[in-house]
Amino acid sequence: MPKEILDIQSLDYVKKLKKQLLNKEISQYDIAHKMFRRKNADWIITHVNKAKLSVSYLNGRTRIEPTYIDLMKRIGWCNGIYKSKRRKYIKRYYKIVNAFTKHRNKFKSNALANRLNPQQIKQLASQI
Repeated sequence: MPKEILDIQSLDYVKKLKKQLLNKEISQYDIAHKMFRRKNADWIITHVNKAKLSVSYLNGRTRIEPTYIDLMKRIGWCNGIYKSKRRKYIKRYYKIVNAFTKHRNKFKSNALANRLNPQQIKQLASQI
């Protein structure tokens, strides 16, 4: 588990994923799912200790709840929204990445054609 936390927070994380995609070790869906986990690491649960009433999250943070009922509410909330949030994020991720790729490929053959300026790239990247 700590190895995954280090990989998610490292600067070379996306570059490693792109290399794996080019080598056909992972799919585009795997990258989208890992980006979802990276963005939402503060509320995705990795471990629950019911004896100590603690919840460990993907970013390495641990939260201790005062009562067992509060612990179960927290777990239910996180587990309940995970699937729907993941679907929405991945759908949006594909929409943005495909639009960016389509635009880039449209002008790939003509070097003098319109290109995305740095502001447009930052705007697309911030939407992910």
